[in-house]
Amino acid sequence: MISGLVIGIIFGFFLKRGRFCPTGTIRDVRLEGYTYNLLLILALIATEGLLYHLMISAGLVPMPKLKGFPLISVITGSFIFGFGAILTNGCIVSTLVKTGDGRITGIISAITFMIGAAFAKQGALKPVTQALASKALVNDTLYQNIPAPAGIFAAIAIPLYIVMFRYYKTHKPKFSLPKQYSGLRHLLCEKIWSKEIIVVLCGILMAAGFYFSNRTGRNGGFGITTPLLSWFNVIANNNYSLNWASMLVVGIILGSFITAFISGEFTLVGTNAITVVKTMVGSIMMGIGAVWAQGCLIGNGLTGTAQLSVRAWTGLLFISLGIWTGTQLLLMRKDA
Repeated sequence: MISGLVIGIIFGFFLKRGRFCPTGTIRDVRLEGYTYNLLLILALIATEGLLYHLMISAGLVPMPKLKGFPLISVITGSFIFGFGAILTNGCIVSTLVKTGDGRITGIISAITFMIGAAFAKQGALKPVTQALASKALVNDTLYQNIPAPAGIFAAIAIPLYIVMFRYYKTHKPKFSLPKQYSGLRHLLCEKIWSKEIIVVLCGILMAAGFYFSNRTGRNGGFGITTPLLSWFNVIANNNYSLNWASMLVVGIILGSFITAFISGEFTLVGTNAITVVKTMVGSIMMGIGAVWAQGCLIGNGLTGTAQLSVRAWTGLLFISLGIWTGTQLLLMRKDA
């Protein structure tokens, strides 16, 4: 399971070095009108999906095992998750990055997220979760009905790469900040990597996650909610049922910490009471929502979508709607 830790460290490094937040990327479509950001999300999924399905064709990983899903539960949970991510100023993977670079809000968010998820999955809200899970069941068979999925993802990825390359060339900063370091140290410790590079690298890394996870007997890729619950159960119930993804979430925190430390950016950052309350409420919403949706923005929105899971694409859509609704109600001011 060491590979889960290493890949998590690299993922945390990428997110920190590129200042890349999946929630923020989707949020700014509504907040700033950056519709280009949708291309970034799709490019990440297309990169991951292309490599994942090539690995299936080569016999390196098994075909996905997609089960039927409760439509109402996934829609409700995804929307709640997206709205909660606005209150928390980032989804749960951003929480792990914040925890690693020393922000107190990250630690608070991680703890309350795990509590919310535990309430929904194995605590007081378990009956509600079970009731939702029995309603409006939908077969997840899209993958079985699509020929040559790798070719489809390639057909999507290539034009997206062309658009991103042109956008990158025409939107390069006209000036650069003074450099403290040079060479490789500047690249790794100081330079902010472009979003275009980050989404491609993250897509490649997340595809690799399928391979290394499968080597441990786990048929799946990146996930955050269940792995964090596994650590919650270690602490609360002395249950050591850890797997590859359990190490992944630890690696993301370490990757963020290492990046912040070598860049001289690590510092314990406090907060205020209002931010604490919003973070706790938003994180509990994300925890409950992720359980009901059977995945978060990473597990559904950026991993299951590469598997052509209808549940995951439904989740990504309603997480985005939750983010945009939260943005409209909480962040955007109406003209007087």
